Amino acid sequence: MSLADKVVIITGAGSGIGKGIALHFAKLSAKLSLVDINPDNLRTAAKECEDISKLKAFTVTADLGDLKNAKNVVDSTKQAYGRIDVLVNCAGISGPGGVTSDVLMNSMDRVININLISPIALTNYASDALIESKGCVINISSIFGTTCIENGIPYAVAKAGMIHFTKCAALELGEKGVRVTSISPGPVSTNILVNSGKSQETSDKFWQYLAAQCPLKKLVTAEEIGEVAAMIASDLGTTITGIDYIIDSGMSLKRFTL
Repeated sequence: MSLADKVVIITGAGSGIGKGIALHFAKLSAKLSLVDINPDNLRTAAKECEDISKLKAFTVTADLGDLKNAKNVVDSTKQAYGRIDVLVNCAGISGPGGVTSDVLMNSMDRVININLISPIALTNYASDALIESKGCVINISSIFGTTCIENGIPYAVAKAGMIHFTKCAALELGEKGVRVTSISPGPVSTNILVNSGKSQETSDKFWQYLAAQCPLKKLVTAEEIGEVAAMIASDLGTTITGIDYIIDSGMSLKRFTL
């Protein structure tokens, strides 16, 4: 499998799942446009990708909560490479909040904006280029878009919206030759909880707990998410659109003892 000559935008590429996808795409010789809010993380990720692919990575440091920045990501990538073949919407944050929580509404705006509005905006801004290249969009959602998580309404609702946006966009863009697919990871150990203010110890315990709940008793790796994303983006995925790939070590399966 090769992604040579494909121009790929990956948001949230500085760490976690986004970085895992970027590193795997670098192995497949993709031309990368890497986006992250953290310049140090972005610089490190770009260097690692360049060491793998021997190709210069284009980088954009941006807070995608500002839609002007989302448009700049698309415009600057087109200026740098002349085309866009794949858009991977991976940037995301978490935020606490249950129905009765005092912090719910404070969390909703930022989480919905980054996790849902931003991917919609990027897809909108990139649509002409993707139609021209007959490209694809890969949205990184979560199993919490289809299952519930305690005290996590902002994140779960945003991810549910991303899955439905995927289906709506796939239906509209399919006749124009553009495919839109989502991937819903289960337990992947990332810094998302630490970035939201949790301690490293709390984060580690959370991922260990989730792994223990899975029938396969293991976490999913960011590299494994990258492998599925690459398959979708490659010539192997030309008939794949409008679906949600769940990669969760069986976590979403329910067990009831009678």
